[in-house]
Amino acid sequence: MRTGTAEMPYEIVRGPVADPYQARVIETYADDPQLWQAVIGPALWFQFGVYAPPERAANADSPESLDASGRRHLERQLDIAGVDISGTRRGRFLDVGFGWGTALEYLARRFPDGPRLDGVNISPAQTQYAARRLSDLSLADRVNLYLCNAQDLWLLPDPGQPYDLVLLRGSITHFSAGALDATLRALASRMAIGGKLIISESLYNIPLDVYTSAVPDDEDRLACGHRKTLNLLVDALMRNSFILQDARKLPTDEDVIHWLRAVRSNIEQILPSGIPKPLKELRDTAINLTAALRENTYSVYSIIASR
Repeated sequence: MRTGTAEMPYEIVRGPVADPYQARVIETYADDPQLWQAVIGPALWFQFGVYAPPERAANADSPESLDASGRRHLERQLDIAGVDISGTRRGRFLDVGFGWGTALEYLARRFPDGPRLDGVNISPAQTQYAARRLSDLSLADRVNLYLCNAQDLWLLPDPGQPYDLVLLRGSITHFSAGALDATLRALASRMAIGGKLIISESLYNIPLDVYTSAVPDDEDRLACGHRKTLNLLVDALMRNSFILQDARKLPTDEDVIHWLRAVRSNIEQILPSGIPKPLKELRDTAINLTAALRENTYSVYSIIASR
């Protein structure tokens, strides 16, 4: 079912099968975006960061911002995937789990006469914010937003116009095993042959049944309870007709620790009391992931696949 009105700056797309985990993900991102901006940066990049080489950072007047490192991370992945943003003038791109619209804004600015941009998100709060953000920047007519569970993206309009590039950056962490397969199956049916899939994801380097966190898992923090390994994700890609082109740790473990330390510091210094539940969960997650990175039981991976 697809619904929408002339007054609503995005469409609502609902599939026939409910996702029981959807409510938990929606709850995670329901708070005021300004609180998140205080913690992860004004531009709201939320998939870690790639930092400048030490020799460049040493000459900087101040520490590199979370915004700059987050943008560099996406740019690095686009380079690895061989996506020539400056020369792109045609096609159709999709950002699955677009957060607060940061990557969509970046892509729209990079090529004003470029391809059609679509975005899918499960969070009403984030979708509403992204719609306002793009409208305020006069980019709304360049981007189509859909409030839609990722497993239902096969219902997006214009199936005869396949996607040439799809971003799945930080979204898979919220997928159950069933939702992951359904999403990849839907993507395979909607992507052009040779189209590129860019993934950035938190993955574990050891069997999940032996992993233990530094801060005990007494709750499902940030709706990331469905942990995954690199092998599990690669197997799911191959099972759904994708060809693996590149898989590497990116950002490096050191850069992820740097990013987590900065975010944790912001939470504890800017919001010393009355921390909202999701940001308290982010602080605890930062503690857990920092410990796991140092033990090499967890890393952030960049994966490039094609149809």
